[in-house]
Amino acid sequence: MAINPQIQEDRDYLISLRRHFHQYPELSMKEYNTAKRIEKELHQIGVKTRRIGETGVLGVIEGNGSSDRIVALRADIDALHIQDVKTVDYASIIPGVMHACGHDSHTTALIGAARYLKANEAKLDGKVYLIFQQGEEYGQGARLFIKEGLLNNAYRVFGIHVDSEIPVGKVAIKEGPVNASVDHFTIKIKGISSHVSTPHKGVDGLYIAAQTVIALQGIVSRLTDPKDVVVVGIGVLKAGEGYNIVAKEAVIEGTTRCFTEKIRDRTNRKIEEISKNIASIYGGEAEIIFQDFTSPLVNDKTSCEEVRIVAEKIVGKDNIVSREATLGGDDFAEFLKITKGMYAYVGTGNPDKPNTLAALHGDNFDIDEEAIIIGANLYADYAMSQLAFICQ
Repeated sequence: MAINPQIQEDRDYLISLRRHFHQYPELSMKEYNTAKRIEKELHQIGVKTRRIGETGVLGVIEGNGSSDRIVALRADIDALHIQDVKTVDYASIIPGVMHACGHDSHTTALIGAARYLKANEAKLDGKVYLIFQQGEEYGQGARLFIKEGLLNNAYRVFGIHVDSEIPVGKVAIKEGPVNASVDHFTIKIKGISSHVSTPHKGVDGLYIAAQTVIALQGIVSRLTDPKDVVVVGIGVLKAGEGYNIVAKEAVIEGTTRCFTEKIRDRTNRKIEEISKNIASIYGGEAEIIFQDFTSPLVNDKTSCEEVRIVAEKIVGKDNIVSREATLGGDDFAEFLKITKGMYAYVGTGNPDKPNTLAALHGDNFDIDEEAIIIGANLYADYAMSQLAFICQ
């Protein structure tokens, strides 16, 4: 492994910083102290910052050339509603809140990269945007940066995510679909109450809801090409006020996951059609409300090759692996709709450290902290490779 010497020198500093973030996690859109600490770290090395929304932070390294090329590096900063059960001395001290998805390590890695890039600013013919993004877990933060127009003129955008299923020291690079779209839907069914002995005098919202839940699975099994991946998941069904009363109302909540916008749009459209038609058949009404969390995350082929070249120099060609696309979402996808880029996965699993093998969002999740150093190196070297290119 060939870690940049300057980043290696910061190893203890970065590990300590990551442990601070791990001890003091903050939930999505409430990352106030996290944002303050990020600003403090960047200001100490002379990087100017500004807030995006209440808790997002943008740092800018101006470079030293005439080029208007911009490379954006993104790290998410929010934590989860999970109680940390680890017994390590850096376990979360905030009840019911935990960095169980590695965002503390992403944040730290980007700060590590910023320290190197700022020290080598004279070599940069172009700008580096350091995006410390809030609210990833609920698909809110990326859109705030996009609304500011920050990605409109960016040449590339690059991000990383840790993965406990990948051994530490390895980096996963995959072109094409990497993460699915995520949409939340609520179906509100309106019927008419009556006694169960006279169901014909009412409109049974519960019965309509039950028929709807079953019919929606036909979108996957009968209306979608078997070669395409679609999930229509139902997690909530609420109805009724009494055992002998026809339910006047019912509520269904679920999610859809798809790998292309075309299939996503079609799936959501079918949910609306099926729900309204079934309700109408039985004399009821259905209102469907969609909440768009994030688009499919699709890596650009050229960007993947660029990152591969950089990663091979850091971890070695044999340690570059692929990765199955996942039906979990990540709103880094919204950046990729604006400009070319890619999202890489950095391995954190180490059999000698059992907690590093815990699943993302697990209550004992931890990482092998070597991944922070690799991540910082990836961020820094990728930015250098893109901005130094113009000078050559």
